[in-house]
Amino acid sequence: MDTHEGAAIAHDMERGKRAVEGLFEIIYGPAEGLTRLDEFVAEDYVQHNPNLAQGREGLREFFTHILSLPPAERLDPAKTVTVNLVAERDLVLRHEIRTDGVLFDLFRVRDGLLQEHWDAFRANPDTPPIYGL
Repeated sequence: MDTHEGAAIAHDMERGKRAVEGLFEIIYGPAEGLTRLDEFVAEDYVQHNPNLAQGREGLREFFTHILSLPPAERLDPAKTVTVNLVAERDLVLRHEIRTDGVLFDLFRVRDGLLQEHWDAFRANPDTPPIYGL
């Protein structure tokens, strides 16, 4: 790999991290932010969480419902302790340590848009379930 190729890969990985951060700003914010999904999520987004429909519109429908729920029934951003982002080539891992458990989200990114997603949530003992996880 030459210096130019390495710089391009590093740029793409940072761009991928920004797309993941942008998505979480939307889903942890007010429902009006869902209008910005097109900036970060590909139209043909592949979702591996069986509780969500496919595509960007499936994601929009899911979070339109989620953001209408009380904070106790969804991923309340106030429970976030720390977030780590790790990028390797076209993958970005978001690792969120929370007061109620730990959340892992893995995204495949292409051209600055989120293309594919896998997730897992491990709740702390005696924590009520969170819708969709």
